[in-house]
Amino acid sequence: MRGLWLAALARDLLQVAFSGTALVPDLTLLVLVWLSVFRCDEAEPIFINAFLAGILWDLRWTAVPGMTSAAYSLTVAATAWLWSNLPPGRRANPALFFCWATVAHLMTSFFPAIFTSRALGFSSSLATQQGMAVACVLGLTALYIRHRRTHHE
Repeated sequence: MRGLWLAALARDLLQVAFSGTALVPDLTLLVLVWLSVFRCDEAEPIFINAFLAGILWDLRWTAVPGMTSAAYSLTVAATAWLWSNLPPGRRANPALFFCWATVAHLMTSFFPAIFTSRALGFSSSLATQQGMAVACVLGLTALYIRHRRTHHE
């Protein structure tokens, strides 16, 4: 779980550094997806950490308290459920991991717009965030492939 808090800190520092120029990809969410995939049978501790990370993010960046924690918790639940219901042979598919991590990032990016009165709109900063997120997800997928190969050979 230390990686989760390091990712939250890295995202916070990058958000401050790029403030006013670009939205930063949700590194915390990507670590939560990673943890949910590899610990899908024991996801309960991940829920607590996901909730706390979301609350801290909301309080730090003056969002609606609980919005990010709800998005994180739903993502952890969906990921753990999806991965635990997959046959073991399908769990090693890196394309499936890439697609799910990308969809999870898109869902949590649009989650506040769906449940609040503020319209998000497709802005250039949002497009930049999603582009940077795809690059992060590609890196995470490479780590996923490496992890699967080293633990199954």
